[in-house]
Amino acid sequence: MKIQLNHPGHQKPFKIGKGYRQIANSIIREWNNDNVHYRKFIQNNGHYIDGLNDLNPKQAELYFWGEWEGNSFFNPFSRANNRILPNGLHKLFHSTVIKGIQNTDPYIYGDNFKYCVCKQTGRLTNLFLDDLILFGTVVPSLNKFYIDTVYVIKDHDTSTNVQVTGGANYSKVYKEETLEQLNQYLKKPTFTNNNRVYHSKTWWDDKEFFSFVPCKLSYDNIGFERLFLDLNNQIFQLSRNPTGKSFLGRCRLSPKDLWKEIVKISKEQGFKLGVKFDEP
Repeated sequence: MKIQLNHPGHQKPFKIGKGYRQIANSIIREWNNDNVHYRKFIQNNGHYIDGLNDLNPKQAELYFWGEWEGNSFFNPFSRANNRILPNGLHKLFHSTVIKGIQNTDPYIYGDNFKYCVCKQTGRLTNLFLDDLILFGTVVPSLNKFYIDTVYVIKDHDTSTNVQVTGGANYSKVYKEETLEQLNQYLKKPTFTNNNRVYHSKTWWDDKEFFSFVPCKLSYDNIGFERLFLDLNNQIFQLSRNPTGKSFLGRCRLSPKDLWKEIVKISKEQGFKLGVKFDEP
């Protein structure tokens, strides 16, 4: 299957006392306690490749758009907030001293990407090897679908197994940032459900079809837009609906061929392929 999975593309507006805290010379973007998810413009160490002919990923500080609902150090940019360009740069850290309500999903940090809850009903609870999910945000006024995560399914763990084992197969950070935030998994009381923790196929699993995050090695003083697909491009047959999920049945490309097109567009728009990100 090929899935366009839309999630909110907004950033948290910057205002001290409204989810941001000043401590000495640092600004902390606090763990998200709002009822909606946000995107962040992030600096984080990781591994990337320039293209499919690379023999080995390189390690560097990477800049990218993604989700991290936990805490981060925040460097605001001196301009008005908008939906397209970043309002500042986030450096992530993990702390449960003041724990918010939101979870991070998809979770791209660690040995593989993980996806466990967002819009997981119906067919999304029954994905298999090499199914493709495009996590991103539709902006109809610009005719763009902004992509932050290109996700190829490898395998999964059931919510039942996570509950029974207490999440023994996962890192402490992932459990605290995500699984313990969700009644489907480790938040008490838990409940019986059909959710799965999907694990991504990595570059190390398959060098010709793998999960990645579009990233860059640097940014100027305005940051940069996310990778985007043109909503008017008939090859992709993307939905213009800014919410929900769309199974791209009208797209005649196979999941792998669609993935190849996105890799090509990533290079054209100046992005590297981020294949692994250090866990905060």
